[in-house]
Amino acid sequence: MTSIGAAQRKSVGRPRKAGADRRILESSLRLYGDIGWHGFNLTKVAQLAGVGKSSMYTRWADREDLFLDAFTGLIPSPVPAGKTVDEILLNEAEYRMRLYLGPNARALRRLFVEMACEEHPVIRSAYEHTYLKPIARIRSRLWEFKTAGALPAGTSVTRLLDAIEGSVLMRAFCLPPDDIECFLSEIPEYVENLVGDQLHGPGLERTLRSVS
Repeated sequence: MTSIGAAQRKSVGRPRKAGADRRILESSLRLYGDIGWHGFNLTKVAQLAGVGKSSMYTRWADREDLFLDAFTGLIPSPVPAGKTVDEILLNEAEYRMRLYLGPNARALRRLFVEMACEEHPVIRSAYEHTYLKPIARIRSRLWEFKTAGALPAGTSVTRLLDAIEGSVLMRAFCLPPDDIECFLSEIPEYVENLVGDQLHGPGLERTLRSVS
């Protein structure tokens, strides 16, 4: 998490040209996606962004501050959007698919892999922001629907959400690069079918019944 001191340093020094800070954050995610945490540092980010390294230190104390600012600044951590189970899952599936196929796709994939083997706390913090916290909020919302009777009593909220999140993740990560542009226009149909299969498809009772 960015410290108070680091936040204060961001307001010190010569004003930046418009868009420079965003370019630095974008370059940070690009660099991380290309070479991972162990190769990530302010010098390389400055070179990639085309800014002076010294000026970056007036805003970020170290690579941890910059790294986490890049994730929290460029990748939303959304709350559940929608008034029904269908709407929430449709919005979540489309958001995730576009996120995984968007300009920060390499950084997200890198984070997903490094979380399993990298012990640095900042990796965990970025992972929590990107994956754990927003998905936990959706899980809690689905439990509210289940408690209210909007989902069958035997529905496993965990398995339902796993089916949606896992399908989107695998589809995005396994899609050949040459097919991405074409697939972008098909995302609404894909997520509609995906959510429909899970909520209204044949064998729903058998598929979703389990300990939640």
